[in-house]
Amino acid sequence: MLYFSFVHPYVLYGVEIYANTCRSYVDKLMKLNNKILRILQHKDRYYRNVHLYINYNTLPITELHEFYIICLIHKFMHHKHLLPRIYHNYFTENYKIHCYNTRNKNDLYLSAVSHSFGSRAIYFEGCTLWNQLPMYLKSITSITTFKRKLKEFLHSCLTC
Repeated sequence: MLYFSFVHPYVLYGVEIYANTCRSYVDKLMKLNNKILRILQHKDRYYRNVHLYINYNTLPITELHEFYIICLIHKFMHHKHLLPRIYHNYFTENYKIHCYNTRNKNDLYLSAVSHSFGSRAIYFEGCTLWNQLPMYLKSITSITTFKRKLKEFLHSCLTC
């Protein structure tokens, strides 16, 4: 309860923006978060960080960033009415680009970027993350079910 009352809300606030930087910039915050979790769970420093997050059913900061961006894409794909109008045409599905059926017709169109800054844009990163998801996750329309299954999927990716 202490973690979710005093720490987690501050980690979540703006994670889509501040975690979009180089990993070295977020590293100090990640180490501090790991240390807090380790203290609260009475674990020694040799205990794996992944298990700290699994025990509290949360995700590390970099995965939280991915989680919320994928949730934005999910709302775009299945619940556009929940998004501000500016996002209604923010992403493009592949079937709107091609006039014929392709294998990836249900994926998002990934435009080319010329700089590393472009690869960190939500437009590009969101499309990349969505296209990498398995089909069973992409087809879930319920927001709560999608979030639960996505968190399980990200936890399984952590333990690999």
